[in-house]
Amino acid sequence: MLKLLIKLFEILKKESLVFFIFFFTVLIDQASKHLIIANKLLFYKGIELLSWFNLVYVENKGISFGILSEFNISFYLGIISFLVSFYIIYLIKNSNQKKEKVALSLILGGAVGNGIDRITNNYVVDFIDLYFNDFHWPAFNFADSFITIGGILYFWLILFKNNE
Repeated sequence: MLKLLIKLFEILKKESLVFFIFFFTVLIDQASKHLIIANKLLFYKGIELLSWFNLVYVENKGISFGILSEFNISFYLGIISFLVSFYIIYLIKNSNQKKEKVALSLILGGAVGNGIDRITNNYVVDFIDLYFNDFHWPAFNFADSFITIGGILYFWLILFKNNE
């Protein structure tokens, strides 16, 4: 897996903005998860930071929102996330628009961050718990956030590409 990451860095360092965003997103994601894992006993029940925001410890062995977690396929999902990452790199290399590269870099960083977890741990650590009254959004992490923000931006750019 280390060889795969080194190859990924070699490809990405040719574009400094892409590399910076990718490196930053993976670093923030992995550092935050490491902090949560190191203190997981504190987070099992959740720590309320605001009236609508907790920090919790959740091991997600499935895909988004824990879907498919009963099938124990997390390792294979990690492999898929790295394969998808190579397609995203292909899209980045073929894009001429800075905004598209930014969006794709966010998606790439999130995919690699969660992919690292799936391959090394067989699960992804989720810890951000947002809620309103009794409605809790499923716990998520920074990688999920980066993928979501990058995805929204990318699809926005695609939808309105002809209107610029």
